[in-house]
Amino acid sequence: MNKLEKIEYEARKAREKIAAMQALLKQIEGQRTEQENLQIIQQIRALKLSRDELYAFLNSGALPASLAGAVSAAAEPEPEIIHSRRSKKNLAEQDAITNYESEVTFNEE
Repeated sequence: MNKLEKIEYEARKAREKIAAMQALLKQIEGQRTEQENLQIIQQIRALKLSRDELYAFLNSGALPASLAGAVSAAAEPEPEIIHSRRSKKNLAEQDAITNYESEVTFNEE
């Protein structure tokens, strides 16, 4: 196998890997969309609106007066903190240091 054939072979393999990864990405994005839709459906069902109330809500974007206070009074979940790999590593190192220091303090007592 000469150099040109080897390069063409590697290029073909790379294209195959790219195609496989694109197919996987499309599948994952479909799963994400499905989960988002399920969450929306669960949230709408949790409101327990009648058909007329749901229709009015979808057309106007405003909740019926009977539910407006209940929804605004509900506690919002805390936002999820997203860490980069570097910050996760730093947090792990800090935890290890803290654990070590607590062990040393415990052993000294």
